[in-house]
Amino acid sequence: MTANEKSQTLILIGGALTTCSSLNPENCNKKGIPKGKSANQFKVDAKTIARILTLWPSTNLQRKNKVNAVLTKIAKQHSSAVNKKTLLWLWRDVDNALLSQLTDLEYYFVLDMLEKPILNKQGSRIKEQVNIQSNREGASNDIVNFIKASAGVAQQNPSLLAVTASSRDPYESADFYEGLLSQTVEQAQWLALTPALAKAITTGQCNKLDEIRQQTMQLYNRENIYGDRIAAEQELCEKGVTHLVKMIEQSTGVMFNGGDQSLTRQVMFDDKGQAYPWTQAILNRPLLIGTSAGTAVQSGGKNQFGQVTMISNGSSELALKDGAFAQAAPSARCVEDCKQGLSVDALTYQSAGGLGSFSLGILDTHFSERNRTLRLAVLLNETSQPYGFGVDETTALAVINSSSGQVMTVVGKHGVVHIKSLSKQQFSYSYWPSGAQIEQKQQGFVLNERTVHNALPDIKIPALPKQRFANILDDAKLRSLTQAMCLAKQKQAQALHGEFYFTFQADEHTRFMRVNKSQFGCAIENLKISFLNNK
Repeated sequence: MTANEKSQTLILIGGALTTCSSLNPENCNKKGIPKGKSANQFKVDAKTIARILTLWPSTNLQRKNKVNAVLTKIAKQHSSAVNKKTLLWLWRDVDNALLSQLTDLEYYFVLDMLEKPILNKQGSRIKEQVNIQSNREGASNDIVNFIKASAGVAQQNPSLLAVTASSRDPYESADFYEGLLSQTVEQAQWLALTPALAKAITTGQCNKLDEIRQQTMQLYNRENIYGDRIAAEQELCEKGVTHLVKMIEQSTGVMFNGGDQSLTRQVMFDDKGQAYPWTQAILNRPLLIGTSAGTAVQSGGKNQFGQVTMISNGSSELALKDGAFAQAAPSARCVEDCKQGLSVDALTYQSAGGLGSFSLGILDTHFSERNRTLRLAVLLNETSQPYGFGVDETTALAVINSSSGQVMTVVGKHGVVHIKSLSKQQFSYSYWPSGAQIEQKQQGFVLNERTVHNALPDIKIPALPKQRFANILDDAKLRSLTQAMCLAKQKQAQALHGEFYFTFQADEHTRFMRVNKSQFGCAIENLKISFLNNK
């Protein structure tokens, strides 16, 4: 059964689901900040240094000795626990160069080992607490309410599972997502589906789960920080694959968190690219929710144009210069020249795609805010997929499939960009603001009649000045320019970025209309954007 034939709702959030929690007090309104864990804590002392030296994970003894020297100096200066930011500043004061010389394995090992559990007087772990009633951002509540309503439509007593595999440390993120979903539906829990569990449960090695966690996730000392989460993972492993599949099948929906979509993919497919026994059960849920990486990982499967890929890294600027690479994303810690000769901002993608719950085209997130229009356009051209969907922050693209067909709608603060690849250096750009409804017709994806009928009256704003707008791939300027064109009903504009020139051209297929009164409320259909290297 394809996604279009079964009743299923996808809620694809573009990231920055601004939520009030004890770890993020800046997201709370005046109603107050929930009491709970407010930061991770790290302590440098002789006992921990000795453990680090004993368990040092690599063969590089020179860096091991340098780490010993740095930590010994910090321990003398600072005996109390500090947060991560303070720890790294203390480290930089002693030996800044060493921080960037450490491999990812060594760097994360040291931080993991220095982390201290945060316990109350009774010795229980203090959890991060969420309170969506105190959210400062109304658009986040709109998305949460949409999740709540969708879950209620799917099942009478809905239950949701949170999968936090996108995080390097999924145990750390568990409190937040479990808390968020628990305040959205009555039954919600964290599912301990991690890359380590996936490997251990399918190979009958639950007794080696700690070892596998270190090997596959390069994650250490978690049993001392998140003992309850590690115990839940162990218990889930020991209950076996059939129980895990059943748990997923009995849930209404699954939510995937933000972070790194390549990590999330590891709980869906094994090292050989084969789907795990529970992947189909996830695909069949009536409700699938993702934010940021949890949205990007849903791109996949096949459509009439071939395999839908999954984007994993990159900036628009480097995409224009170097194209796309079908290989693993470089480490977020590498500065310029990373492994395999890639730059830290190289455009990379997984050619086999992700989960495949969304196969209409390639998904991207944090879209307008991180100026990702051109990276998606380049990837579409290189992979022969015509359609791309870029979801802005604090915004969701909801795809509702039922027996009567499919409809898409935009919920939240900003909008969704839809790109149709036309040639190597030209694409059609559409912008669907919050409140817009979209349907698929023979000619592609268009605003539905209700949205067009309910459009707001035009407002008169002056025409844009005749100039080339500079640095168009910075500071969400592309969205600002196209919104200004939309409101002014402007036919053409010019822009540049570095050595690239851009032309924005409206033609007989272009439509501009106001859908809502917000700053980014103007809907655009089929604005042609062309670019060329002027070097």
